[in-house]
Amino acid sequence: MSTKERLHIMIDGMTEEQANALFIVLGVSSAADNESDDVDAVRGILHSAANPELIPLEEGAWERAVAERYGNV
Repeated sequence: MSTKERLHIMIDGMTEEQANALFIVLGVSSAADNESDDVDAVRGILHSAANPELIPLEEGAWERAVAERYGNV
């Protein structure tokens, strides 16, 4: 199964709300998606998935992951 096919299956299984959140996270927008209510709704969806204990670890996470994987380059 190709990546494109897997992506189609994943999107087909999403609710409209989840798909809108995905588009906003990916930076995909259309004229209809620019309403502030939509943005607030997506923030609410993403907030429900947040783990407050892990938020402080986000600072510098990318740098640590690269250093761990590739060593101190």
